[in-house]
Amino acid sequence: MLIDPLESRSVAVYARRALGAAAAAEGAYETAYGHLRAVFTADGAPVHYHASYPALADLAAAAVRCGRHEEAVAIVERSASALADNAPPRLRALISRARGLLANRGLLNRGLLAHSEDAESHFRAALADPILEYWPFERAQTLLDLAEWLRRRRRIAEARGPLTEALEIFRRLSARPWIERARAESRAAGLDVTDTAPDALAELSPQQQQIVRLAASGLTNREIGEKLFLSPRTVSSHLYRSFPKLGITARSQLRDLIEGTFATEVPNRRPSSGTRG
Repeated sequence: MLIDPLESRSVAVYARRALGAAAAAEGAYETAYGHLRAVFTADGAPVHYHASYPALADLAAAAVRCGRHEEAVAIVERSASALADNAPPRLRALISRARGLLANRGLLNRGLLAHSEDAESHFRAALADPILEYWPFERAQTLLDLAEWLRRRRRIAEARGPLTEALEIFRRLSARPWIERARAESRAAGLDVTDTAPDALAELSPQQQQIVRLAASGLTNREIGEKLFLSPRTVSSHLYRSFPKLGITARSQLRDLIEGTFATEVPNRRPSSGTRG
């Protein structure tokens, strides 16, 4: 059943949040801010009574990178006041992260040391509640924010722990743009983040490996079944059991995973001494 986003505020908000997250991952912060700003009304009220609030931290992250700091502060503080003591732990953590980012605007906008010591306390408040472990991506984002703040305050040794944890979570979630950002920050903190690149398919049975490679090439379950003389349902079952072993959650991730594995198996060949360019 199709739902018109114009007729459902929650669907429209979820769509805007997804578009904002995608734009931010690509570094298009102005675009990201535009999408995330749209989940709040002109005067800063939530468009949807619960779906809008989880966008607060991403809104703040985009705002400090595209010069919308003051507007974002107003929205975050209005939301914090509206929720008050009724905010569930996840939203309290997101509001704390948003406040940390907004306090940290000098660092993010101008490459300067953050002017406010409040940033650290907000980031640590966001990480304090163990409930955030149920949202590992959000926890990793906050860990990375804290580590960036610490490193730029020349507290490099303290930054390494949060960086290591953040990078491990991003890798586990296959969050590629965030992996690269965490790697760059880790290298700046003096950490060795060279990937060992093991064969991702090693834990699968030979038949599962065949199915995964065919699925990565774009074949449907029915087409794979026809090639391997299996039912589409059996193919689906094999894929379902393979995904956790591969550390992925979606079929769309298979192609990148297979290409990455193949690249580690085939070393770059150097031209022989007799070959001319």
